[in-house]
Amino acid sequence: MLLFFGIFTLISKHSFFKNTPFSKCSLQLAFFLRMSSSLTVFYLYSEYYTVRAEADTFKYFDDSYFMAKAFWEHPVDFLQMLLGLDCNTAYFHNNYFNDMSNWVRSYDNGLLNDNRLVIRFNALIRIFSFGNYHVHALIFNLMAFVGSVSLGKVFYAVSKSKLKSYFSVFLIPSVIFWSSGIFKESILLFALGLFLFHFYQVSKGKGSIKSSLILLFTLGILIVMKLYVFLAFLPACVCYFISRKHENPLRVYLSGYCIFILLAMSLAAFAPQYSFIYLIVDKQRDFINLSQFFEVNSAFAMDYLEPTLWSLIKASPEAILNVFTKPWLGEVNSLLFIPPLCENVLLFVLLVLCFSWRKKISLDQAKFILFCFAFTFLVYLIIGLTTPITGALVRYKIPAVPFIWFSFLMILNTHKFPKGLRKNKLYLWLHSYL
Repeated sequence: MLLFFGIFTLISKHSFFKNTPFSKCSLQLAFFLRMSSSLTVFYLYSEYYTVRAEADTFKYFDDSYFMAKAFWEHPVDFLQMLLGLDCNTAYFHNNYFNDMSNWVRSYDNGLLNDNRLVIRFNALIRIFSFGNYHVHALIFNLMAFVGSVSLGKVFYAVSKSKLKSYFSVFLIPSVIFWSSGIFKESILLFALGLFLFHFYQVSKGKGSIKSSLILLFTLGILIVMKLYVFLAFLPACVCYFISRKHENPLRVYLSGYCIFILLAMSLAAFAPQYSFIYLIVDKQRDFINLSQFFEVNSAFAMDYLEPTLWSLIKASPEAILNVFTKPWLGEVNSLLFIPPLCENVLLFVLLVLCFSWRKKISLDQAKFILFCFAFTFLVYLIIGLTTPITGALVRYKIPAVPFIWFSFLMILNTHKFPKGLRKNKLYLWLHSYL
């Protein structure tokens, strides 16, 4: 409880939070909503999804116990495991790793094991948390909140709208839920938000040594945590940076993505083990086999991809559609599917409104919207091609969700709202409160 109030005080006092377009009270409200969601996560996984070894919010936390106990008993062992120094030996496996359920993944596609970063981070927190789940949840929530605030700063710099920026980063239920527990998404949102904020500063000529160091640090986290997010983010960032001084940003993005595809195919020719086609095909095969082995309730039929570029191209429209529209009404077999279903409906309504009530946007805003669409499209494409489970689709697209919502809200002209809504006391109060 003391830590919770300490964070509330930090939000009102620290310069990072004070130097935002949002009021102190609105930021504290956003963090309170996040913590309320964290308690909901704890309750759901305690009462309804009771197999702790399969519950994401508990399994990395539980595994960290075996590493953290070494801090008190064998501190050198702890330091080696924390830093990954010469710990892939029989000694460490027999004394620590074999007791963990998630140190070794059920499938290994040759990519970095992001489970281990989360276990290590939890083990580090255990030194002073004494194994209290809620202390860990508070720290994970603070990290995700820092990422959200960073995104909000960039969104406001582009849009000059507090309401649109605040809604995009703080009020989307699925984003709040899946980044409010001890989840990988909390760390991912932290890295994504900070990276974008400092990248945006550099793109505007306001970079510094501090910005460069933070960019490298957060880039490393993105690569380790979710490689597909990094692979989607990199070309979008490069194209956005190049498009700053071009009058036709669409041409820059089209040319840039063609070059990236050619580079990826050239790399695959020289180093087949890094072929993006084979990585996607292998990832999909692992996911399908996993869903069949565990008989996942929300799994859906998906044809196996062939290791050819044409196979990926043919499957792409359905892949994008699945990520953009699922869960469908007939697939709602869990309470966790109701919020994303409602979100999808609202997003379609917003898309329709964008056609009717379009706003004239500046060239700089158009460039950023293209950046958001490019990033979202590639995230959705990678997820859609590899993931045959509706629950996983909902969760894996979380990093891109604030970007797609913000893009649509940017296009929407709120001045065309009915006068009764624009003059509504609640609507006016929200503008003044934020």
